[in-house]
Amino acid sequence: MNESMNPEIPIRLQKKVEEDKEQAFTLYLDFVVDATASMYTVFPAVYYSVLHVLEALSSYEVYPRIGLTLIRDEKSGEETEIVDFEKEGLFTDDSAAFLKKLRSIKLYGGGEDGRESVHTAIARSLSKFPGSGRNKAVIIFTDAFESNDMADYSKYPMGQVVIFCTEDLCEEDFGFCFVREDGSFDEEGSPMFISFEKILKPMSTDFIDNIVKPLKDLMKGVSIGA
Repeated sequence: MNESMNPEIPIRLQKKVEEDKEQAFTLYLDFVVDATASMYTVFPAVYYSVLHVLEALSSYEVYPRIGLTLIRDEKSGEETEIVDFEKEGLFTDDSAAFLKKLRSIKLYGGGEDGRESVHTAIARSLSKFPGSGRNKAVIIFTDAFESNDMADYSKYPMGQVVIFCTEDLCEEDFGFCFVREDGSFDEEGSPMFISFEKILKPMSTDFIDNIVKPLKDLMKGVSIGA
């Protein structure tokens, strides 16, 4: 018998409680990673950052379901990629399997003017998430100066968006529709922008915690469900 089970409570009921708890603390997290050729020299830093975000999340009572979307240059005929984790689908709870997929990314192509299809990739990422709860977060890594496309995000309510990017990309209009704790839409919500150069420097625990804490805070006092 599971040592955590209370012998005075029916096992079926205890399992149901555990399942409900896991569902209530599940965080769907999609990493949107620029996979164009210009990322070659900085990709190890991106991998390191993703690894430490996942490690930091493991210290909280959160059950991450992780996805991966790859930014390409669609104007050059390079289609945005949605990574599939075979039997698990578009999200996995196996961090080792996820990191293996991340390591195997092929970096190629890209726009000659430094612009990539950033908006298309983000829109594809948001469309992957199940349900309408606020237990959804996106972390984006791109060195594109600007996006060469546009997308409407208003139908995708989000819990948290963190974008590692250039200053030029930060100036673009990202119309994410965030959700307040009472369930209403927060029209003024905006992504957290972080200078791309940050990931090229050694990152302190405090810095990682500043990224992870908002994700953990999505769970506070909210019945997130589907």
